[in-house]
Amino acid sequence: MTQRGQADDIEATAPAGAGRGLGGGFNRLWAAATAGQVGDAVYRVAIALLAARLTTDPVAFSVLTALGYLPWLVLGLPSGALVDRYDRRRLALLVGAVRTAAIGALLTAVALDRASLWLLYAVVVVLGACETVYDNALLSMLPTVLGDRERLEAANGRLQGTELLAQGFLGPPAASALFALLASAAFGLNVACYALAALLLIGLPGIHRAKGDVRTPMFRAMGEAVRFVRGHTMHRALLSVVLVLGFGNAMATALIVLWTREVLGVPEAVFGLFLLAGGAGGVLGSQTAARLAGRIGRGRAMVLSAVVTGLGYALAAATRSPYLAAGAYALTGWAILLWNVVYGSLRQRLTPDPLLGRTIGIYRVVAWGVMPLGALAGGALADAGGLRAPLLVAGALTLAAGGYAAFRLTNVRVAAAIAEADANAAA
Repeated sequence: MTQRGQADDIEATAPAGAGRGLGGGFNRLWAAATAGQVGDAVYRVAIALLAARLTTDPVAFSVLTALGYLPWLVLGLPSGALVDRYDRRRLALLVGAVRTAAIGALLTAVALDRASLWLLYAVVVVLGACETVYDNALLSMLPTVLGDRERLEAANGRLQGTELLAQGFLGPPAASALFALLASAAFGLNVACYALAALLLIGLPGIHRAKGDVRTPMFRAMGEAVRFVRGHTMHRALLSVVLVLGFGNAMATALIVLWTREVLGVPEAVFGLFLLAGGAGGVLGSQTAARLAGRIGRGRAMVLSAVVTGLGYALAAATRSPYLAAGAYALTGWAILLWNVVYGSLRQRLTPDPLLGRTIGIYRVVAWGVMPLGALAGGALADAGGLRAPLLVAGALTLAAGGYAAFRLTNVRVAAAIAEADANAAA
């Protein structure tokens, strides 16, 4: 490691504003995001447990996971174009209402004992399509709501931390306990969380439409974003790593319910508690990401994240102990959130606001679009070699991505890309 102040440590400074308040607008956006994230956590656990009651076929189960990612492959870029064209808050409200109605329909079917695997497939597709717009809109609003791009790591750290708090601590235990008691109650909590998120967004002040020519045809607007990303060296390097990490993560997690139940012996009622380990690691990662990136540099932080994630997958595959597996899950949770905060903030920092929604859409097309393939590959590997095989292969792929990142995402290259983006924004 070079000494502080040398060229490779040019980015090893604490992100500005990491310790200050981030404003009332951000706090409302943060609260809305948190309510929606609790709803997402309840939905994912409850629908996975419901699917496990309906089938034990690994391939059929992995199809459910794949369908959740598939809308990003088809709609990720068009959704980004919509987010750059229309008011982002209003779009989030519209799709929030649609996803609330979809979960309400599933709640009715569960209460009437009419749920089927095909109904689950349909709901997952609808929720995935809504997510392509909703998540993009909230992320694209963040820089303008915050008003200071130097403070993106701090803001993203809070958002990612509460997401993991919701999805690792609050949602899964509540969902699994309610589901074991009464399945429809879990989906009722899901509906309530989504409705609360919409209510909070209604009160978010300001106009949240990106600057630019909204009359540009959709296909031309999408092509403009593709050309921007294709011509940007740092975006291309980030996308290469994101592609491998997304594939590996989907492969490792598609069958997590079956893996914990059949390999580790974790009962259905406490499945959510197992996920607490990953949530604990993730919350720690989200809250230490800005400080760690300031200490060792953004580039090194992203490399460290990929390497630790790969090692965590390998450790999980090597044990039958639920306690050791939970420790490995916590390790990967920490590393994944470190990556999400640092890389997500860098993506926002490098992209002009009029292109931000479409650029995020491109990333989601790559990351989430490849996840159906990862999930299906995980199901095929598990069918052929057992439920540990997807974890082993995911670990090897993720370590390889870390090696690539060590050469392409250095501190010097990241710092140069940020300086160029800031200069273009000021011009």
